[in-house]
Amino acid sequence: LRFEWTRLSTTQENELLQQLTEISTDSLGEGSLLMIVSAVTEYIESVSTGSPSCEDAVTAAVAVSLNRLWYYAHHIYSKEKRSNMMKWSRELNLTGFILPGKPGVICIEGSISNCREFNVRVRAMNWQLLKLQHDERELEGRLFTDFEEMIFDVHGRANNHQDLGQFRTFLEEKQIGEVFTILFGF
Repeated sequence: LRFEWTRLSTTQENELLQQLTEISTDSLGEGSLLMIVSAVTEYIESVSTGSPSCEDAVTAAVAVSLNRLWYYAHHIYSKEKRSNMMKWSRELNLTGFILPGKPGVICIEGSISNCREFNVRVRAMNWQLLKLQHDERELEGRLFTDFEEMIFDVHGRANNHQDLGQFRTFLEEKQIGEVFTILFGF
């Protein structure tokens, strides 16, 4: 966790309280505390870049939490979907990868709210099967430096299957080999 200190004006504090009230009334369930922390973080970051000194200020401590989400897809072929996910990852400051083909995998890392926004967008697309297989929270740091498309020895009649053995090795080299079993069940 990283802590930042920012001063809020009374107006800014009221805006933040209004946003938090909206989140708490949405009945988010298990992740509601993390969503609240994320909302506070984003608001503080947007305010702190706008005006460094505020009158009638209060001090707020904010914990920034990092998430990593793993999706399993029956397949990821569409160039439009892949392009959109690449664009959204840059826009939302997410890192990770897309493993296109059959089966497909999407891994994203970033703030809770940015992961949530990505989730909303990706689920709005038409999928045969897209399942959030694993959700890692409160991570120490990112494993990936950017968001990219991963290719591992494509084969099959339609050249649409990745070499899952190479993918497993890739995950093991990143010290997250257990995710392979979570994703594929073997």
